Amino acid sequence: MEIRLKPDFDEIPPAADAVEHFLHEQEAPTEILYLARLVIEELVSNVIKYGYDNPEGHEIRLDVRIEARTMILELSDEGRPFNPLEAPAPDLQLPAEERPIGGLGIHFVRSLSDSVDYHRIGAKNIVTIRKAYPS
Repeated sequence: MEIRLKPDFDEIPPAADAVEHFLHEQEAPTEILYLARLVIEELVSNVIKYGYDNPEGHEIRLDVRIEARTMILELSDEGRPFNPLEAPAPDLQLPAEERPIGGLGIHFVRSLSDSVDYHRIGAKNIVTIRKAYPS
């Protein structure tokens, strides 16, 4: 499945719904559905917020597939270079009101995925998330 989004927050819910529907048809378990929605909501939001000075003329691409009972979700954009693997983990020992804003969504994506890979190819950020169906 491939979805192309404008860098607009209104694009996120329909994209997440479409991916969830696709995964449901693939008999994906609840934790896969949850992770896919989390990835779309968190990572696409980050691209929209921080990726562009001017989002016009840009798109965000989501490719989702199932291979050997593993969800592979690839997100690509032409925004500023950003490797989510280099984002510092939030200090979860601090009370919520003392934590700096940001970083929690990426932390959850990394924690819940089997693997997260990042590549910058030409002018594109490419993040690939993998999560196997539980046995």
